[in-house]
Amino acid sequence: MKIIKCFGLFIVLLFLFSCSTVQEEQEPDSNVIDIPISTTDYSTVNHWYFHPNQPLNFLESYDLDIAVIDESLSLSSTIEINNNATTNTGIDVFWVHPTHLDNPPLIPSTVAIDNQDTSYIGLTILAQGALLAKYGRFYAPKYRQATPASFLSASHTEEERATGLLEAYSDIRASFQNYLDNHNNGNKIILAGHSQGSFLLAMLVRDLFDTNPELREKLVTAALGGMGYVYGLDNSTLGGWWENIGLCTTTNECGCVHYWRSYENDQTIPEPITTFPSFSETLVNSGLVYRTTDLNSDTFFHDNLIFNSQNNPMRYITPGIQYNFSNGANFVAFDDMYTARLKRESNHRIGLAVNYTPNISDQRPNELENLQSPIIFTEGDFHMKDYHIYIWALMQQIDEKLNACF
Repeated sequence: MKIIKCFGLFIVLLFLFSCSTVQEEQEPDSNVIDIPISTTDYSTVNHWYFHPNQPLNFLESYDLDIAVIDESLSLSSTIEINNNATTNTGIDVFWVHPTHLDNPPLIPSTVAIDNQDTSYIGLTILAQGALLAKYGRFYAPKYRQATPASFLSASHTEEERATGLLEAYSDIRASFQNYLDNHNNGNKIILAGHSQGSFLLAMLVRDLFDTNPELREKLVTAALGGMGYVYGLDNSTLGGWWENIGLCTTTNECGCVHYWRSYENDQTIPEPITTFPSFSETLVNSGLVYRTTDLNSDTFFHDNLIFNSQNNPMRYITPGIQYNFSNGANFVAFDDMYTARLKRESNHRIGLAVNYTPNISDQRPNELENLQSPIIFTEGDFHMKDYHIYIWALMQQIDEKLNACF
């Protein structure tokens, strides 16, 4: 099966603690998988897509202003966004990109960085995450991506799937530790990613932040777009994937998680995929998930602070380079073209429902129509556009957090 330019949904697994009696010598547990030591040297800026210390940092000079385009394809206004990708504002952004693999192995494993389309991935980071450079220095590591089989294959065992996931996670952990040890210098941190990137960051949050009050104080938010899943008991998002960190309960709350996953308004939201990491006892024992998902008692949750159960206008932001009406802007915004609402179909099926609502004379392109998605997604699944759909709502909330918390 060929998977082309897939922004897939991807995960990571770690090590189990072996068990033995007090009297007997400990026997290795066949389910124990130790987290490997990353073989990627993050002290060199060549192993980063974007790093403030790079002698040539394409993001540093990238114009972040957003051209707001009306229904007649005219420029109605410009939103000015300062680019602080290499400026120490006291806030740092750590971004992990989604999956992009051509013809990956059909077994759980990883793909070497040298065998990845790094040029395309760099453009993806700009399209999805560059606007977050508004807040401060922008760090985006290269990493050995886990193959889709590493998190989706029901024909492989949990331990087999864990092999690739552990290698991918080891790179993210090593890159973040390098940043933390050598560059953070007390700054606040925004974690952000999409799809596989979000899964890896979710594990990082559990591994390093969840039980560390000092690191939790540094966390502005963890923006985990397109992941799956945030779950808990009794209307609380604590005690699921993370013990002490949950979804943001107010727009200006810090040290919390933002999670969203988008679908066409009339699309049936799919059931949970039980090969995902939140169902893995291996990850629980490894310290990367607090407890596994229990479909009999857990409820799944989703951001509902900007988009509640009622349809609300949505600002859609997309790269402008592809359009001749962008007036040269790297980003364009379409207002009054889509609405969005929180849609819950069951305790487990919940998502952001997006509806196309233009006037009859609207000439702007509908990027959500006939979306070419990887085979693992059904029609009406807007996963590939999660950040275009939600980035403005996310930035609104980050602005409030920085004003309220720091």
